[in-house]
Amino acid sequence: MGILSGFLSFEKSMGATLTRLLYYLGILGILWHAVRRFWFWLTYLDNDWDTALWGMIKTPIGAIIALMVLRVIAEYLVAHFRMDKSLHDQVTGRAAPPKAD
Repeated sequence: MGILSGFLSFEKSMGATLTRLLYYLGILGILWHAVRRFWFWLTYLDNDWDTALWGMIKTPIGAIIALMVLRVIAEYLVAHFRMDKSLHDQVTGRAAPPKAD
């Protein structure tokens, strides 16, 4: 019951955890799609080799670009959730007071 009550509680934000989970699932999805596209172009070599060659070159480049875009979006979301938590802690008084010099 402890896991279920922790899941249903609003004491801790789940945004950062879900962002990380979706980031890893996104990586798997992008890599799966890239492997399927590369295999398609590899089997297409018999029909039109120059189109298939360009497809085999573009597939990894597109996968790398998609991974970079996914990373930027995930970093933005994690930074947003950190900022939201920091502001929440300051408003509620949970943040540590600044040190006097």
